[in-house]
Amino acid sequence: MARLKRGWSDRAKDRSLSDIGGAISFNIWQISGQGVLDLENEGFETHTHSQRMDVIIEFAAYLLQSVDRLIFDLLGEEERAELITAAGLHLARIVQDNRQEADGAGDYTGDFLKLLNQRIAEYSNCRFDLKEGPSFVFLRLLGDHVTDCMGERDAKWITGYIIDVMGNQMFSSLKRILPGILDPARKAATIDPMRAKNYE
Repeated sequence: MARLKRGWSDRAKDRSLSDIGGAISFNIWQISGQGVLDLENEGFETHTHSQRMDVIIEFAAYLLQSVDRLIFDLLGEEERAELITAAGLHLARIVQDNRQEADGAGDYTGDFLKLLNQRIAEYSNCRFDLKEGPSFVFLRLLGDHVTDCMGERDAKWITGYIIDVMGNQMFSSLKRILPGILDPARKAATIDPMRAKNYE
């Protein structure tokens, strides 16, 4: 099982929105990596580390958009935008490090942020319920993107598995850890003014 950060060791310490975004991105990456392992344990094939990275990135984009929906009523628009931006930029650094290990030296940040913005735009058109989570269309879109990353052998089965099992499992894992991470978010929102609304 993925090791997740569920809260802060020093609850009295002020946490910036960047700190909270970093913790969110760590958990998103862990849940996404576990998602790939779970797919493989179910018999779905990945052949290279680079291909696994492609799937992890799709999971990460889905989870980041889920965070944005979950915190919609918890923070003001500017603070929420900064928190999601911070999490996205932390994810970009994680992707850069892992892509270099998988694919060699290079600058992978720009491509990741471009894809992330594309996915957020797509998912923003899908319904989301705070209790039930992402809608069928939301999950189908995730499944289709993951299918595009996988080989032909499993193509006809992956989207269905994402809709029926994997998408909701990952969402549930994310939803469990968010309260402990977000606990200082409202206080942090008074400390850090928004610097940017997108990733570019």
